[in-house]
Amino acid sequence: MEAAPLLLAAGSALDADPTTLVAAAAAAGFDGVGVRLSAAQCVDRVGLAALAARAVDLGLFVHDVEVYRIGDPEQPDAGPLIDAAAQLGARFLLVVSDLDDEGATEHRLAAVVAEAAAAGVDVGVEYMAWTCPGGPRAAMRLAAATGAHIVVDVLHHVRVGGDAAMLAEVVASGRVGWVQLCDAPAAAPPDLVAEARHFRLPPGAGELPLDDLLAALPSATPISVEVQSDRLVATHRPTERAQHLYAAASSVLSRRG
Repeated sequence: MEAAPLLLAAGSALDADPTTLVAAAAAAGFDGVGVRLSAAQCVDRVGLAALAARAVDLGLFVHDVEVYRIGDPEQPDAGPLIDAAAQLGARFLLVVSDLDDEGATEHRLAAVVAEAAAAGVDVGVEYMAWTCPGGPRAAMRLAAATGAHIVVDVLHHVRVGGDAAMLAEVVASGRVGWVQLCDAPAAAPPDLVAEARHFRLPPGAGELPLDDLLAALPSATPISVEVQSDRLVATHRPTERAQHLYAAASSVLSRRG
């Protein structure tokens, strides 16, 4: 079985700058990283060149750059993030939409996909309960219409009612870009946004049906460990956190047949 690339997502170390994230990922044994370069985390062209060189020196690749938010008035143009992704050699730009209308999201997403393609970058669109698309079927419609790939975060997938059979449908669409892995209690809390941004658990530390979900994926699907956790930030420095998450994810992934 071909091993899936194991990535450290930017969300697992939002307290760290991109260079620290890359170093932590390499020390832990990850194959690659996703980096957040929007808003306060933006890096100039000189910084991007240094970051790209550092990743190469450490034997890592930059898988994705995040996050372009469709509908955010402070992000009217995806161009800077597309350029950053291209300079880093990243395959993907991660996109979410804050618009309520699927048709408007499709129109804007198609434009971003076309602009990114001209720079040699693919687009991954993520679904969450509070964004558009808000679930896997809407994500499949948008991906088919625009050429975008689908980012499946297992927490969001479960919280919008998805299961392994639904994930298999997403896989069958041929548009899965990568999967974000974490864990959580089985019962959804009242505030899904707070859970996703502050209270995720390492893989294997909760009750999500990770084994069933992972069994629905092709073996080579990139897996990005996305654990936004205030508790881990308070108790683990970035490198220690990356090592802990790598061990946790590897243990869960080792159970795949």
